[in-house]
Amino acid sequence: MKPLKILAAAAVAVVILTTAVSAETINTIEQIEQTALLNNLEYKTAVLDVMKSENDLVSRLKLETSSVNLSGSYSDSNSDFGWQASILLPIFEQLSISASLNQEQTGIFGVNINPLAHSVTTAQTELAYSIKLAAAEEKAADIANTAVKSYLEWAAADSDYYIKLKTADVKKILYEDEKIRFDNGESNLDDVRDAFTSWSDARAGMNTALNQLQTAETGLYTTLNVDPADNNVESPVEADLFNLIDSLKAEIDASELSISGSYSVYIAETAAESLERQLKNTWLFEPDLGLSGSVRVVPGSTPELSASASLSIGLDDCKADERNELETELEISRQKAVQTMNSEQLQLQQALTRAETAAINYDVAEVELQQAEELLDEAEFLYELGDYSAAELEETGLLYQQIRNGLYSAAAEHYNALRALSVFAD
Repeated sequence: MKPLKILAAAAVAVVILTTAVSAETINTIEQIEQTALLNNLEYKTAVLDVMKSENDLVSRLKLETSSVNLSGSYSDSNSDFGWQASILLPIFEQLSISASLNQEQTGIFGVNINPLAHSVTTAQTELAYSIKLAAAEEKAADIANTAVKSYLEWAAADSDYYIKLKTADVKKILYEDEKIRFDNGESNLDDVRDAFTSWSDARAGMNTALNQLQTAETGLYTTLNVDPADNNVESPVEADLFNLIDSLKAEIDASELSISGSYSVYIAETAAESLERQLKNTWLFEPDLGLSGSVRVVPGSTPELSASASLSIGLDDCKADERNELETELEISRQKAVQTMNSEQLQLQQALTRAETAAINYDVAEVELQQAEELLDEAEFLYELGDYSAAELEETGLLYQQIRNGLYSAAAEHYNALRALSVFAD
């Protein structure tokens, strides 16, 4: 299980619960993650649950229940003033010490031992805290991944729309040029019809790209929970995305991936462990064995020692039914843990397949970009020779940009697939 670090300090939790990001410009993946987390109410609720669970933690030491008493009295009849001070220190469940002293300097020092004392609460609150913490980490990972995916999809859609818009403009110019060529007898009607069809297809592609951009933009701002009027989201730098891919690839070793790194598995196993501890600490009967000893010290006298022992069993307090219920709950919880492990194992295999496919698509997109660069170089050469018009050169340049954007989309897919794999890295 990866380290749980979402609440490394209480101040961090306070910031998460009380802060909403309103950055003027957002243009990095890190900013996207921070904005999504700090503005997400579900995540804030999960963090608040962690804080509440942390406050509920029961210490094994019982110093928080210690007490100190000081009392005094005065009698007007004999002008006598009396006082007494006492202290009780429960060290832990099985042991407590006490002491008292009065104005006559008579002191009593005692020790109380209950070797059969046991608490279900201590173990349960510790595990409940661990579960809440893991749930908050899982929620953080889900929100961050969703936000990054939306961000990269929006960036690709934004670039695609720009390219489709410029392509439609170029296709219109080529159509108008073809009409002039037709009027001059340099082309036939089929050439004009083909140019018009190409322009019409480009306009349809532009409209489709615009719809996709608007959908992606709505999804992005909804995920970030920010006002578009106050926040300017810009596309990330391509080089940064490529560097992030290289960094993740270096960190992830496919041979070492395991479902033990999954939050869901950790939560399911911890829930079962919690029930196991509860069952272990729920005895059929709850005997109470008390051992105590004290020393009474009086000035000028020999210390007086005393000791006592007691044992009580409430025969009407049988917990057979409660234990049977816990055993049933535990069995169900164990089965759920097994099902979760099986599900996560399948998720891991699917994530590996998606990562492998994404890596292949990324490599293919790089090759296609190299070919597009060669076509652009050739188009520039033909333009210099006068065999290509400015519009035809621009059309080739836009094709290059389209393929480059395809590489960006493939990189985004590869990056998201690697992020999904990182969940299974210890």
